[in-house]
Amino acid sequence: MFTQDEMFTQDELQAALAARTRRAGLAGEQRRAAAIAVLRSFDPAGFAASALEFAAVLPAATRGLWLANFTQTLFLAGNPGNVSVRHPPTTTAADGSVCWYATAPRPHYRGLCLLLRSLRGELPGDLPDTVTVTVPAAAPGAAPTAGAPAQWRLTVDVRGLGLPQYLVHLTHTLGEALITGLLRPHDRILVSHARELAPPAGGYAYLRVHRDTDAPEALRAYACLSEERSHG
Repeated sequence: MFTQDEMFTQDELQAALAARTRRAGLAGEQRRAAAIAVLRSFDPAGFAASALEFAAVLPAATRGLWLANFTQTLFLAGNPGNVSVRHPPTTTAADGSVCWYATAPRPHYRGLCLLLRSLRGELPGDLPDTVTVTVPAAAPGAAPTAGAPAQWRLTVDVRGLGLPQYLVHLTHTLGEALITGLLRPHDRILVSHARELAPPAGGYAYLRVHRDTDAPEALRAYACLSEERSHG
């Protein structure tokens, strides 16, 4: 357990949320658009890798639209192998467990949303403590020209989260960090699962903040991205 002095303050969380709102406002018009992920099964490392691959291959204008809409994503339950026949996805994970559809105004995916139900369920009881993923070479921005790629730690507070909520917070963090250039090609990310979140000793690069599910009048940090080794 962390002491109160070791936790994020509400002022810190409010500042992080305001910074995110500013970034979204600079990205363009909202237009009530969302991306879609269709999941057949869930593997934390595989899902994180698929989210990075999806964000990496989006055209710049589509990435901007997604960011302007706060990287909103609808998570649907289905078999990518079946739905892709009638609804070709933007990307599909190598193992076929999840496919992604590029950000678009919601009416664009009306047929897909009528065909599939929203994803439900709990996080697996055997969720690993850590998994490691690598930012795709196709990600925007230049890879470091000297030295090794950056090493990142992404800590997700899974306390009280179901599977859909976990996916929401993970996707927001990875997607926005990649779109805004924090994550660069070939960077490595250690995704760590915890039941409490405190500020890293060396500071953080991105903080995922939303309403606290246990206290809706307060904010809560759900994920924190910190750099463990600098570029170059």
